[in-house]
Amino acid sequence: MHESVEDYLNAIYRLRAGEKIPLPLSRLQKFFAFSRVSVHEMIKKLDDRGLVNYQPYQGVCLTAPGEEIAQAVLRRHRLWERFLTDLLEVPWADAHKFAECLEHAVPEAVTERLAELLNNPLNCSLATAELTQGNGGCCQQLVTLDAGTNCRISQIEPESLTILQRLQELQLNPTSHLQVIRHEEESTTVLVKGNSIIIPADIATTIWVVVTNTSEGGTT
Repeated sequence: MHESVEDYLNAIYRLRAGEKIPLPLSRLQKFFAFSRVSVHEMIKKLDDRGLVNYQPYQGVCLTAPGEEIAQAVLRRHRLWERFLTDLLEVPWADAHKFAECLEHAVPEAVTERLAELLNNPLNCSLATAELTQGNGGCCQQLVTLDAGTNCRISQIEPESLTILQRLQELQLNPTSHLQVIRHEEESTTVLVKGNSIIIPADIATTIWVVVTNTSEGGTT
């Protein structure tokens, strides 16, 4: 039950269009591939526990306690993902699957030790809401950058196994440094370690980056 609660709160946090915009239950039904009855029953339980605010025929929003749990789960997921990719060199898509298990399995004290081990990487603390609000201007969508801009991948939102597998096929990872070459209607072309990579538009829009110094972009 504890894991299911965290999964639902995390899904609402990732899928919602905004903090105050109700998420239709149909989105959760599609995300989990559960029946409408199953999703409705779980949302009612979360509402009874004060973790969500369910509005019939509109959708569901997180309450402050639900928001806190969702952010903690997402942070743990990203920390484990970075540990697996950076230190163990596990492929990104595989690391994502393993992190979905590990995010429920360790206490907060271990999470903090893991964060210290990884030197508190920026993209493990960013939340979806912070990304869309700019987080002080440090994170931007790849597709919004001008040609010639150098940047580093910070986060993938929305994150899914399918998207990570496609990024893996393009040989992109959580710390890849890119230089934007051009944007076209169907793709974005970037330079990575001297190699030109064409990223399909549906994938490029999920990539959030941090702008870096000229010496870093496209050559490291």
